[in-house]
Amino acid sequence: MKILHISDLHFPKKLSLFSLRGKAIVGYLSYRLRRKSKHPLVLISAMVEAISKLEYDALVISGDLTNVSHPGEFENAKEILKPLLTDKTFLIPGNHDRYQKRAIGPNPLFEKTFSEWMGTSLDPNLYIRSKKIAGKVFIGWDSNFAIPRITANGYVTPEVITKTIQSVKEPYILVCHHPLWNPKSEIESRGHRMLNRAEVIGKLKANPPQLYLHGHTHTNWVKLPGVRAPFPIVNSASSTRLSDRNHECGFHIIEVGKSTQYRRFIYSEDKFIETSPIFYEESEGVI
Repeated sequence: MKILHISDLHFPKKLSLFSLRGKAIVGYLSYRLRRKSKHPLVLISAMVEAISKLEYDALVISGDLTNVSHPGEFENAKEILKPLLTDKTFLIPGNHDRYQKRAIGPNPLFEKTFSEWMGTSLDPNLYIRSKKIAGKVFIGWDSNFAIPRITANGYVTPEVITKTIQSVKEPYILVCHHPLWNPKSEIESRGHRMLNRAEVIGKLKANPPQLYLHGHTHTNWVKLPGVRAPFPIVNSASSTRLSDRNHECGFHIIEVGKSTQYRRFIYSEDKFIETSPIFYEESEGVI
């Protein structure tokens, strides 16, 4: 099975400051002044075109389609992704898609816009989404929560982990926005990381996924199976960002079979080209 994984798309959308409130004003200004130029429209168009020409069985999008979870951003993201939204697509929200409380409930904007491609819920009281694509089970978690401060922490409740490992009876791919592991060169700040990722990894050992796909940190890597996390952890963020000396951006195609093979694509000279994946042993990073 070939899984194409993209993340942290941060599609640009011009917004009126009068339509924003609270920390969304600060977040939007930060995006316009600091990050907008790093996600050029030409790169976004090139990504959609490249993916449209590639062969894959499943397309996974692990969050951050928007910048401040404004209603207009969700509609914009849906329009850009329209050529790629099929029954092969599975997506989950990122922290920017939950940036404001009105993006969480009672009728969350992410779910309202993308429910058709989010699979079904395994529990009415917990965020565990499941979708079978080409015979493979994909499980989605929501590690995000809206808080008033400008932070980007994540958290997955023990109930979600326990329910997942008890409910899924066949090999599965786990998709969540926040990393469970980082290279030593990419250590996350206290205001950016998943708060209980050691607990998550410990509990997952009872029924580990074949792959853990995430984003959040805007550089690519593949953590190979290790002693503490006996499964690959793959980061395909940011798939729409220009690379620089601190960010190796792009996306992966992962072929899961008797062995797991990885291909990586990066933006170069107005198009996406294939290049070498970036592999790490577990000991080269931290949980």
